[in-house]
Amino acid sequence: MKHKKRNLRIVYLILGFCCLCTLVPCALILITSLRTTKEIIQSGLFGNITTFHWENYAEAWRVGRLSKYLFNSVFISFFSVIGTLLFSLLGAYALANLRFRGKKIFQTFILAGLVIPLEIIIIPLYYDMQSMHLMNSHWAVILPTVAMNIPFGIFLLSGFIQDIPGSLIESARIDGANEWQTLWRIVAPIIKPALISLLIFIFMWSWNAFMLPNIMVRSESLRTLPLGLDFFRGKHTQNIPLIAAASNMIALPVIIIYLVFQKNLIKGMMVGAVKG
Repeated sequence: MKHKKRNLRIVYLILGFCCLCTLVPCALILITSLRTTKEIIQSGLFGNITTFHWENYAEAWRVGRLSKYLFNSVFISFFSVIGTLLFSLLGAYALANLRFRGKKIFQTFILAGLVIPLEIIIIPLYYDMQSMHLMNSHWAVILPTVAMNIPFGIFLLSGFIQDIPGSLIESARIDGANEWQTLWRIVAPIIKPALISLLIFIFMWSWNAFMLPNIMVRSESLRTLPLGLDFFRGKHTQNIPLIAAASNMIALPVIIIYLVFQKNLIKGMMVGAVKG
């Protein structure tokens, strides 16, 4: 009994240390956003705060033109999430329940897609978008984002679909349901936690993407929120408090999405852990 309590204390200490490592940078960014550049230069990042400068957030919103870029980020993230969820669900269902020629080859390509980083394919991807006349548009970011995230989505969802009892799907087919009805009325509601987990991951990745939009988008009016941080950088100086304030505002939607779907995300992860 004493041995178990000691191990439990060690686990709590490790978890507490991990939480501290996560929360300290977040608190530091929040504190920095409420200071001035002069205060940071004089007393450093860890200096005492005499006044909270909440006006930094309003100035960051204005200087960074975040209201203009908010629509672009929402548009790109929305269609990236919808496209990834749709095609991942269709692909995962086909791999789990359908028999067709080339199934193993298709699975191999899906696994290969999990290990190919964006940096390797960005040059041919650029010329592909250019040849399709999609450069400098939202779709030049949305289509590659969906394509690169489909392998992960299929890999995640197929494990959940394979765990659905085959008798349940056979019963639906006996009752006259076709494959589409079986997918949307039987399979999709059962794997809802996995779908929500995938939604959070794709939204987070597409919302925070910097490299792909920076290469594919040239017009200033089509930039996303992360690209808006460049407005706070000068040739020789940069406004650290405004960058921190803008970073907090950009991260806020991801935090809200996580808090809203937190229970479903944890449930999906727990189901995956039990399966493993």
